[in-house]
Amino acid sequence: MRKGLAAFLLALAASAALPVGAAAQSVGLAGRAGMFGLGGEGNIDFGRHFGLRGGLGAVPLNVIGTFSDVDFQIQPPSPLGNVGADIYPFGGHFRLSGGLLFSHDISMTAKVTGTVKINGNSYTGAQAGTISGKLAWSSTAPYATLGFSGRGKGFGLSFDIGTAFLGAPTLTLTSNGPANQGNAQFRADLAAEQKKDQEDAGKYLKLLPLLSFGVRWGI
Repeated sequence: MRKGLAAFLLALAASAALPVGAAAQSVGLAGRAGMFGLGGEGNIDFGRHFGLRGGLGAVPLNVIGTFSDVDFQIQPPSPLGNVGADIYPFGGHFRLSGGLLFSHDISMTAKVTGTVKINGNSYTGAQAGTISGKLAWSSTAPYATLGFSGRGKGFGLSFDIGTAFLGAPTLTLTSNGPANQGNAQFRADLAAEQKKDQEDAGKYLKLLPLLSFGVRWGI
């Protein structure tokens, strides 16, 4: 997390070093696809070595399937927003970028059609009903990427690869089944399952790999 934040602060420091009244030398609009979602972004370059960039994208994909008597659906975050700064250390197309990523929570639902084990105890679909979960991170996450981009006027391509530093998420599990109302053991098992799964998520979901491709038009 510190590395992404350091990149962002470095970019802000470079921004502060610009002469007062420095004019934008290049403005670009781009369509992009990747882990930032399917959407677009805009950028402003100030000279050969520094620029600002922001984008907004949607993830038009829900994961639906069945696993062990459970019909599940996972809803990725949408929309996804980001804002940050670009540093071109050699004054060309290669860039180092840092910034903040917004709106990256994940929601999921699981409808029990047979039986399901919760904290090691078995429950039927009639008891558990639909179990809903939400993985929520901090509202903003620093990210750092490296890549290249077309610059100046006309068409160009862009590519970025890096990581968003999400930190450990908070997991919330709820059930609309009757057992959640009248069965103290079920509620205790659901709470224990939530705690265990949250600990597992904290081990493996702190980082989000980023990969993005784009087509840019400079004006």
